[in-house]
Amino acid sequence: MTAPEVAGEVLLRARRRLSRAISRASDSPQSTYVSDADLRRSLGEQSLAGVAFRICNSLEPHLTQGLADLETTVTTVKEFFPEAVAASRLEAEAILDHRITLFSHEYELGSRIDWHRDPQANLQWPLLHFTHVPLVMGRGADVRVVWELNRLHHFVTLGRAYSLTNDERYAEEFLLQLASWYEDNPPRFGVNWMIGMEVAIRAVNIIAALEMFRGSPNMTDEAIELILKMLISHGRFIRDNLEFSYRGASNHYLSDLIGLFVIGITMPELREASGWVSYSARRLLKEMDRQVLADGVDYEGSIGYHRFVVELFALFFSISQANGLEIPGRYWGRMEAMFDFVRYYLKPDGTAPIVGDSDDGRLLKFKARPADDHSYLMSVAAVLIEKETFKQSSRIDEEALWWFGLRGREAFESLAISEQPPSSRAFRESQIFIQRSANPEVPLYAIIDCGDHGLRGHGSHAHSDALSIEVFALNRTFLRDPGTCVYTASERKRNLFRSTGYHNTVRIDSEEISQTREGELFAFIQNVRPQVNLWESTAERDVLDAEHQAYERLAQPVTHRRVITLDKREGHWTIQDFFTGEGRHRFEFFFNFDVGLEVTLDPANHATARDASAALIIIPASDHKLDAKIEARWVSPAYGLRLNSSAIIYSLTAKVPLAVSFQLLASKGE
Repeated sequence: MTAPEVAGEVLLRARRRLSRAISRASDSPQSTYVSDADLRRSLGEQSLAGVAFRICNSLEPHLTQGLADLETTVTTVKEFFPEAVAASRLEAEAILDHRITLFSHEYELGSRIDWHRDPQANLQWPLLHFTHVPLVMGRGADVRVVWELNRLHHFVTLGRAYSLTNDERYAEEFLLQLASWYEDNPPRFGVNWMIGMEVAIRAVNIIAALEMFRGSPNMTDEAIELILKMLISHGRFIRDNLEFSYRGASNHYLSDLIGLFVIGITMPELREASGWVSYSARRLLKEMDRQVLADGVDYEGSIGYHRFVVELFALFFSISQANGLEIPGRYWGRMEAMFDFVRYYLKPDGTAPIVGDSDDGRLLKFKARPADDHSYLMSVAAVLIEKETFKQSSRIDEEALWWFGLRGREAFESLAISEQPPSSRAFRESQIFIQRSANPEVPLYAIIDCGDHGLRGHGSHAHSDALSIEVFALNRTFLRDPGTCVYTASERKRNLFRSTGYHNTVRIDSEEISQTREGELFAFIQNVRPQVNLWESTAERDVLDAEHQAYERLAQPVTHRRVITLDKREGHWTIQDFFTGEGRHRFEFFFNFDVGLEVTLDPANHATARDASAALIIIPASDHKLDAKIEARWVSPAYGLRLNSSAIIYSLTAKVPLAVSFQLLASKGE
């Protein structure tokens, strides 16, 4: 940080402490609701009836173009996805019964939903002023689960079902749950007002649901009044509690800004609306310069959070486009680069790899998808950027219809299907490298993480995974990153899943590549940024040569250099690990496998991981004898979910310099 930034951060924190102290002293659960008089002042010369008429009669402005002409969008969705009607009804019926899916698990929440309770740990957060609410409650309780419920994504699920079926029970349930939430969550009190990000995402989902239910006879002036009061309190809270930092703003601050922007754009009658729009629009572009690297990758060092940030900026760009707000061309270029990173990192089966944390965070969920399915972003990109590069199939994804409506369908159909599949690619600023073979008969894919801890070294969502590789071959993932599992529910699990041993790299002397400090769940002690020596990609092979100096801190320092070569002609990888420095050390080479694989070792210490259709064989080579063992592992394909898997660990104790290599061969099953 520069001297002015340090001074600015000190002043910012002092002002924040003062503001929160004043809020604590003056707030009470009864006094923080938006009153009738306050609503009238906010509306000014506009009447509540007039605002309700605009909303219910589908007059501009709207959250998305697909929601603007809802009737045409619904017709198109039914035409392209006739199965969506029955699927949406099943989801909505579960919500009527208060069976709500959070991440990968369906919870029965009882006759009256407790909006402050973690349903998995059965532990309730206290209704305290937001400045006093604890983040960690213990007993395995996870605030992220509570927040996921209170982002109210299931309101959009109900709205989709209502739009496709016109079943008034869904509109009634939406309003009943909305009133329940309003009553149980006085502004600035409780776990659901702890941070602006959660407030902002909730506001966007309330507005999306309102758009989908606006034609219901249940959407009375009284219902609109309740929603307006909620949105005013949400907007004011966000504006007063922006999660900006000179040290390193993140997706939290971006969420704050998109929340303000969406409330301001869609509710222009509010007194604060124009100020919220102008404030947030300028800063969203400024943060795009800061948080999105030149190669299009979000600077937090996480593919899961890259997807989330893509959704934030895509909504900002699409709303701006629909409302005539000009965005300079260079930002459109950065938006295209963000989508292009998605296009390259998607595996041949359309799923996303995991690099760094992933809490499955989304802005809008118009359709339920597995956590690793980012493929819908290609349809969104094709329409928003209007480029055939992103058109991966002849059928538009359902999400793009809710985003863009008939115009989106027409734009998508006017594009030719891309005949240029993604190739190997170096994302040099983020230092993420993707290797691919062009042979459709033997699709090979690897992604290698040579990035630092994110936030330009300050860290937040990175793992202890320098030079780690994820491998996909013959239509399935073999070597993989373990995922996240949990954040605050368990420090032990949190650190286990981001540990070196859970990634496909090398550990020396049982020391983590990136050291943790007790109680710090989103940072490491010191940044690690590998040095890339060579990236070469030809028709015959891809070669990545990189090294890191994290183990220079040892009493007898060591540098780890790794060369990963994909031989595209022969269809195999070679991983060469070189160690230089001083002394004698213990080296452990980790190969962590996906779920559903049978992992074996033969007498020659050749490892095989196989399912019914394919296998990956790992053949070690060294001048020294390598020990090998199979060890139990966990994989977390979705937040909060753990599945059994296995790892092969090769190890030896030797002096440096040392060279060890492995050949990875993919073969079809018998």
